[in-house]
Amino acid sequence: MPCTFCEIIRGEREAYIVYSDEEVIAFLDKYPVTPGHTLVVPREHYETIMEVPTPLLSRIMEAVKILSRAMFEGLGASGVRVVQNNGRGAMQVIPHIHFHVIPFYDGVEPRRPRPLLTREEAEYVLGRLRSVL
Repeated sequence: MPCTFCEIIRGEREAYIVYSDEEVIAFLDKYPVTPGHTLVVPREHYETIMEVPTPLLSRIMEAVKILSRAMFEGLGASGVRVVQNNGRGAMQVIPHIHFHVIPFYDGVEPRRPRPLLTREEAEYVLGRLRSVL
């Protein structure tokens, strides 16, 4: 079965890339809870956290930390939530391990339902995050 995140990593599917290195890639969530909601994934395919080698998991968490800081500094977030789900029972939709890094802002409610990310919002967020990365 094709993996959406592997397709993004191979450049076969469009995504707004926030951060990238040899082992990790981060891109904006297609249906963001808040502006700046980013997914951090390893380039190599693993389905759950139990499968990821510890050194790679540490590298993923380093990227999560870098992006969290960028959300405070570049987007003016007042808080950041990091979420990671394993298996369908935990509501993991894409079977490729990923961490949601979700900025929160004073006075801004999370979006329900979650709207499709617009090009305008993506370009604004990318500009702000890249300015501090």
